[in-house]
Amino acid sequence: MAEVELNNVSKRWGSFVGVDNFNLTIPDKEFLVLLGPSGCGKTTTMRMIAGLEDPSEGNVVIDGNVVNDVEPKDRKYECLRKYSLSFESKRNPKRNS
Repeated sequence: MAEVELNNVSKRWGSFVGVDNFNLTIPDKEFLVLLGPSGCGKTTTMRMIAGLEDPSEGNVVIDGNVVNDVEPKDRKYECLRKYSLSFESKRNPKRNS
């Protein structure tokens, strides 16, 4: 595993902002859950860490190395070889009232 840092990371598509100036440090061997409503940037954040999306601004740092320009296949870090799952849950107002 390795420490993962997001330093002032943003992701934009034209005028749409998916992630805005996000800072995060995930210490080595730490477990993290991203929780939030649909469209808040959870999956985009995970995709930037994995290298599947390029940040529009800021740096993704893994084990002290900026990896913004490193291809996903070349990110030889154990923490990126694990499966990541993202679930969206919506309450059924009729069932939960």
